[in-house]
Amino acid sequence: MRWIKPSKIDGRVAAPPSKSMMLRATAASVLSREETLIRNPSFCADALAGLQIVEALGGRVERNARAVRIRGGGPLKGEVLNCGESGLSMRMFAPIAALFDRPLSLEGEGSLLKRPMAMMEKPLRRLGAACRSTRGFPPLRVKGPLKGGKVALDGSLSSQFLTGLLMALPFCPGDSEIRVTDLKSRPYAVMTISFLRAFGLTIDAEDHLENIRIAGGQHFQKIDYQVEGDWSGAAFLLVAGALCGRVEVSRLQALSGQPDKRILEALERAGAEMTFKKESVAVEKSGLRGFDFDATDCPDLIPPLAALACHCEGRTRIFGAERLRHKESDRARALWMEFSKAGAKIAVHGNFLEIWGGALDAAVIDSHGDHRIAMAGAVAALKSKKGMGIDGGECVSKSYPRFFEDLKSIGGQIA
Repeated sequence: MRWIKPSKIDGRVAAPPSKSMMLRATAASVLSREETLIRNPSFCADALAGLQIVEALGGRVERNARAVRIRGGGPLKGEVLNCGESGLSMRMFAPIAALFDRPLSLEGEGSLLKRPMAMMEKPLRRLGAACRSTRGFPPLRVKGPLKGGKVALDGSLSSQFLTGLLMALPFCPGDSEIRVTDLKSRPYAVMTISFLRAFGLTIDAEDHLENIRIAGGQHFQKIDYQVEGDWSGAAFLLVAGALCGRVEVSRLQALSGQPDKRILEALERAGAEMTFKKESVAVEKSGLRGFDFDATDCPDLIPPLAALACHCEGRTRIFGAERLRHKESDRARALWMEFSKAGAKIAVHGNFLEIWGGALDAAVIDSHGDHRIAMAGAVAALKSKKGMGIDGGECVSKSYPRFFEDLKSIGGQIA
């Protein structure tokens, strides 16, 4: 257990590499005819799971601290693709695995075993592959070859499967058309399309992504990709600065397509002072007030925003709570349970969290095995009366292995 004491934050730190973009680049390497070079790679647990999947699918991986080189096209090395606890890996690699004319099993560990996967069965079957989940959950068994065609997709639960289809369908023999309804986390799908277009694929999509047309028989140009800084992980650092002093976070692209860049909008609404440079953002403590924020398309922001709201004067409402039920934990419930231990006035009302700001008492926060709950608890603790404990904090390795070290480097007192 780590104990986070009340702290004064003051320093500069680099944002971790984006695990979302690292995984997209890793998946693309399987489909490329040429060597893929990924610079500024992430080696978080989810990213490592993605690299293991690439190796199982015949990729040759060479890596050092600065870059990863991957040469795809080798023979398959087994029938099991271990996705670890990465929901994105399972939902994104399933359509890619369905390109192979061989039965493959996508398996997982821990919390991933409780995350729904049934949404992939009918669409993949309609596109020519066999697909079967285990009563709606992992493991997932697929067998190609995927052929392409027309398919309807319900995007209300997640955009991750859509990302997988966007990756795989350009490599099918036939053309494809996806009709999407009720798409949530649309910016993540837009991010995928932008990535694919940058390396030579043609995706014909309307702004709302309700109808997407994809020609078959396409090929990637050579992939040489620099992974940008992760706004999702940086959000916790920026909130720490807003609460307890000042922090500058570098390696953040102002024009990033990552939806969690909207943390800047939320901090502005709360009254934080911000300074912008070419590839960095500085946030400084100021009088903070309650705010309203719709996180439906960026649900990973809800945990750091809950930590922020606990120390804002007045009421905060954070919308999009229904998107939290099928993450590594039921995050809305976990935030309510754990922050309430410290005396937070927090309630879940259907699709939104309501939080009234006030001083937090000493408490031990259970991470629920969820990296974002652990990080939210640590940031909230920085401004608590006597500090707070984080039980199970090692789970931050899923997305941000250096989180506690980086927090300490800017003044966080961690025992």
